[in-house]
Amino acid sequence: MTERLTFGANALPGVVVGLALVFFAARYVNPIYGTISVLIVAYVVRFLPQALAGARSALGRVDPRLEDASRGLGRGQLSTLWSVTLPLVSPGLLAGATLVFLSIMKELPATLLLRPIGFDTLATEVWTATGVSAYSDAAPPALALMLVASPIVYGLTVRGGAGLEEPVEVPATVT
Repeated sequence: MTERLTFGANALPGVVVGLALVFFAARYVNPIYGTISVLIVAYVVRFLPQALAGARSALGRVDPRLEDASRGLGRGQLSTLWSVTLPLVSPGLLAGATLVFLSIMKELPATLLLRPIGFDTLATEVWTATGVSAYSDAAPPALALMLVASPIVYGLTVRGGAGLEEPVEVPATVT
């Protein structure tokens, strides 16, 4: 149920999330209004569905029989998690975290509404400069956005999902 609610929040534009948090923070939790914590809450609301989708996909690819085999060989649950499950899900979790990072990096509406005074991101710097037609001032932060995002996107696309291949098939035992 909670997971479904987070996916519902994904349908909301950043400006709607930002305005809702401005209203809530200004009215009910005024001491944290205008702080980075409200902006982080907005990012969580906006991008938790992406993180959950990556985690769910990664966990869905783990064959439970591998975990059962590990426990059957005498490993405890924590040891199985550490030595079997995490190595299998880590590429998917990393890909999901990377996509969330890229999305946060370019998020503009919620950032503009909720950022503390004097807190600028690359996206807000580009927005501010282009808003006054200072395109040469917008170029360096835009280039920095590209330079940060390019290797990440390259790594995600060139690997082609390496490490995210089909789950390992465990042969059925013959009785």
